[in-house]
Amino acid sequence: MTEPTLSPEPIGRALQTGRFAEAAALLKAWVDQHPDDADGWFNLGFCLRQLLQAEPALEAYRHALAAGITEPEQVHLNIAAVQAEVLHDVAGARASLHAALALEPGFVLAWQNLGQLEEDVGDAAAARAAYEAALRHAPGLGRAHARIAGIDVFEGRAAAGLARVEQAAALAATPDDLTELSFAAANALDALGRYDEAFTHAQDANRLQKGSTRLLHRQADVTAQIDAMIRLFPREPLPEAETAVAPIFICGLFRSGSTLLETLLHRLTGVTMGGELAYTPWFMTQYGAHIAPATVADAAARFRADYASFAQGVLGGASVFTDKRLDNFLYLGLIKRAFPAARIVHILRDPIDTFLSMYFLPFADTLTYANDFDDMLHYYREYRRLMAHWADCFGEDIVPVRYEALVGNPEATLTDLAQRLDLAGAGQEAGDQIIRTASVWQVRQPVHARSRGRWRNYAAHIGEIAAILRAEYPEFSE
Repeated sequence: MTEPTLSPEPIGRALQTGRFAEAAALLKAWVDQHPDDADGWFNLGFCLRQLLQAEPALEAYRHALAAGITEPEQVHLNIAAVQAEVLHDVAGARASLHAALALEPGFVLAWQNLGQLEEDVGDAAAARAAYEAALRHAPGLGRAHARIAGIDVFEGRAAAGLARVEQAAALAATPDDLTELSFAAANALDALGRYDEAFTHAQDANRLQKGSTRLLHRQADVTAQIDAMIRLFPREPLPEAETAVAPIFICGLFRSGSTLLETLLHRLTGVTMGGELAYTPWFMTQYGAHIAPATVADAAARFRADYASFAQGVLGGASVFTDKRLDNFLYLGLIKRAFPAARIVHILRDPIDTFLSMYFLPFADTLTYANDFDDMLHYYREYRRLMAHWADCFGEDIVPVRYEALVGNPEATLTDLAQRLDLAGAGQEAGDQIIRTASVWQVRQPVHARSRGRWRNYAAHIGEIAAILRAEYPEFSE
């Protein structure tokens, strides 16, 4: 008896409404019946990518290529994204991007992604070459000009970077281009010591980005989220749970020095660098709304199994590793119920320097508070309120590390941290290692304390909020 043919309409509705698990199930059945449907395979790959199922997604994309999909360069681009962002497979991602460019040499997005990949592994020359190639096909591309200017600043040629972005700004075709160029100009001017001009450009950049973002920041929503976490995960004894996976979660506020901490800890102990593993925020996006006091244990069990499977797949079976997804601080209640023996490292930095650092960098739309100092202040207060609750719940399982101590006396700070985390051994320097951070070039320099107290260069502009932070958090006045 022939099975009935699936209708594409339910698949389309599931895709349009973001029901990716449902869409993936429908698409799997569809391609079983229509194995030559290249678009079906491509859509299946897309859904599996959204579900963080990396290897199955790659398999689906390869089926799309084998079925003769039109614009195969787009498939190679998506394969590269999975390889780089989820699997941390540098060589594979690089090869996929080059495969896309062999098919379409003018594929600007592939050149941009190649430039970002080379930045992430620290190859400034290769990154510059990729961005220059993008500009040959799209001369007004603000992001490419801005990234090259950032490399110029890193290489000690801030004046050249500033000249580039000023010239490009006159030709900027879109608000996004102008935003990128304004941020780049602010950082070049900062490097040149022209602080008043730098702050003006940063203000312009943040105003542009805030005006064009899809997601509005609502302080009341942040407060409600923190309240919900405190109610859902009160202080109570942790369950006993054995697991072969021993994650070390590094959390805190963005721009607090987590990448430097993770890198130095790897060099000292050899612990595997997980980077910003995407699983925990994804899990909470998918299932967080359904977690209630009565279902916490079930949610923790599911999270434990799925997180361990995901991490081991990405990290090649490493049992001890760091996860420096900083906003995991929101979910420590679930994390500690899933992994009661998990170690939590809380990286803290002078909030004034943290705020200023965020203000000078373009972040994704999801970091909605980073464009406004009042929003940053409110978010910081709520973050510290939640961390105080977790400290009350988990005590010495949360290990605080001050950024200022890390850059001032790295050896002593790291040795003490390694002892508290029960880490030992000598690691090897990471080779072709993706380091995904807004300060990709800064973290590859020798440890220095030049960013400590940077806010004083801008005291005339942020003195009021600095005074508020000093009064509320006097520990940073030391």
